[in-house]
Amino acid sequence: MRGRGLVYIAALCLCLVAPALVSAESLSGVFEKANNAFWNGEYQKASELYAELDELGVSDADVYYNWGTAQARLGRLGRAVLMYERALRLDPGHEDALYNLGEVREFIARGASGRGHDADIAPEVTAWRAVLDRFTSRSAAIIFLLFHLGLFAVLLVRRFLRADLPRMTLGVLAGVLALLAVLSAAVVAGKWNQHRSLNEAIVVSEDQVWVVEGPDSQVKRFELIEGARVEVLDRQRGWIRIHDAQGRDGWVVAESFETI
Repeated sequence: MRGRGLVYIAALCLCLVAPALVSAESLSGVFEKANNAFWNGEYQKASELYAELDELGVSDADVYYNWGTAQARLGRLGRAVLMYERALRLDPGHEDALYNLGEVREFIARGASGRGHDADIAPEVTAWRAVLDRFTSRSAAIIFLLFHLGLFAVLLVRRFLRADLPRMTLGVLAGVLALLAVLSAAVVAGKWNQHRSLNEAIVVSEDQVWVVEGPDSQVKRFELIEGARVEVLDRQRGWIRIHDAQGRDGWVVAESFETI
């Protein structure tokens, strides 16, 4: 078990963490009330207070992480997955959210397998997607800026050197920095394209979610389980067209999902 982590499974312990980005006194007060409610076993109240922070515009990984733990305690595993995914979108290095997400998904998968359902609830992650998911947009931009500033500084210093060995050394360093600058630029471009095009959602309904051939269609194609992550391709009149982990697509009622 890790530091602050809590998962729904068995009697694993939870430690709530303070939000790093919520600085306003009133928001901090709401967060403290939410945490106190959790420790008093009032998980529904805690969830409502975390939701209040979200409605007030607070976008913080620790708030989503704590919200997810409260949802897990209530047995709402799909919503717990959703909150952990949101936490990781904001902070890909949030170890507790990553750990708990894996534990909750494993629990859901075991239950689904026991009922004879497909247990594949998360799309396969490509190597490039895995690289992009390790960075936030902010951290990628900072790394991009640092490498380019470093390259500029090295080239500037090299320009005024006369000795061959230092110039050669700085030339090699400039080459390395140039390569890193190009790679960081690719990451920045990838994150920008990811935010522009990626539209993923989580099944939050605890009931059966059938994927059908089209809006208002009665022709069932396959079933999705709670906590499944899908890509949203289109939206029409309360319906969404999705693409799942196995490459299948179809239409589902929009209210069964929430966007990450």
